[in-house]
Amino acid sequence: MYAHSSRWGYSHPNAAGLEFEDLLNSSPLELNFKTDDPPTYIHYNGSGSSPDLLCVSSDICAFTKRKVVEDPGSGHIQVIASISVQQPAGRFRQSPKKSWNFKKANWDNFLKNDW
Repeated sequence: MYAHSSRWGYSHPNAAGLEFEDLLNSSPLELNFKTDDPPTYIHYNGSGSSPDLLCVSSDICAFTKRKVVEDPGSGHIQVIASISVQQPAGRFRQSPKKSWNFKKANWDNFLKNDW
């Protein structure tokens, strides 16, 4: 999809870009993009653009990082997304493991119940 929008660095928005903006505005998705990020596509004439977008759920957007990898030798440059959620030290508590001792069950009473 060639969605051009000023939100991700294009000077001339197109219909697909406007539709994608509407999708972002009407859903819990967030665009993880900064205008100072390097371009993700290098045209043969040397100009660059950013057609590769990273959208994430709004509840994890603050924990998501987008990194544009150095030029791999082709026109399209890879984008790596990473999500890092760290638990503060000392605040992690493991919930107790549930277990049952079937030897202590009152099986006669259990069988009397109409399930």
